[in-house]
This record gives sequence, C-alpha cells and structure tokens, in this order.
Amino acid sequence: MRVLIYGCNRLTTNLVPDLVGDDTEITVLGAERECLESVGTHPGVRVVLTAEPMMQDYLQEGGINQADVFLAMSGDDHQNILVSQIAKHIFNVPKVVCHLGNPQLQVLYAALGLDVVGYSFGLLQDVRQAIEG
Repeated sequence: MRVLIYGCNRLTTNLVPDLVGDDTEITVLGAERECLESVGTHPGVRVVLTAEPMMQDYLQEGGINQADVFLAMSGDDHQNILVSQIAKHIFNVPKVVCHLGNPQLQVLYAALGLDVVGYSFGLLQDVRQAIEG
C-alpha cells in the first residue's frame, strides 16, 4: 500500500509508526523540517520538504499518481480540504481521508463525499478505520 500524508505535525508523528509495515510505503509532505526528520527515521518512510504546500509539483514528487491512500493531516482545515479535493478529483486517489478540526466543516465535507476525521480521543483509530473502511 502506498500512503501519501500531507502535513507533518504531532498527529503525523503518532500516526506514521502505526502505519509502517512490510508492504506499506509512506511519503510525508511538510514544511516542518524537524518533524520530517523525526518521521523519516522509520523504515519505509520518505519525506519531502515543501516550501509552498499547495503546488501540485510537491504532490507529484510525493507520488500522488501511485498513491492508494492520501491523508490530509495538516493543522489547517482549509488546506486539508483543498488538497483532499485535488487528490480525490484530479489525481483519483482511491482513498482520501481529510482531518478537520471545525465540526461544521466536518459535517459539510462529509456530506460532499470526503472521508472526514476530527479531533477525538480515538483519532488514530478513526484514521485507521477510514483507511480500511
């Protein structure tokens, strides 16, 4: 399975070890160098430092054309929505999961067909279920 994660933060650093496996290739796109260095220590994880995160060049460099799963996990709801829509509708990634903190946006974009996860005590489990479900 090929997983592309947009956003490197505490959520990502907790999620990556859970996703690492024998048949999983993970690429993390992010502007936070220290976070990328941290997740890049896991086997099978590649990192891409981004300067302008919305550029499609970075998505392509991250391998979005071959991704089975795209996770929008940045701290910015609006960026997550935008790159999730790009992944789903332009690059046709089979499974797109979008993390949103705003409950109103969660309801709206879930109704528009995105797999949406929000802040919860079981967030990592919610992301795992969205990937598998």
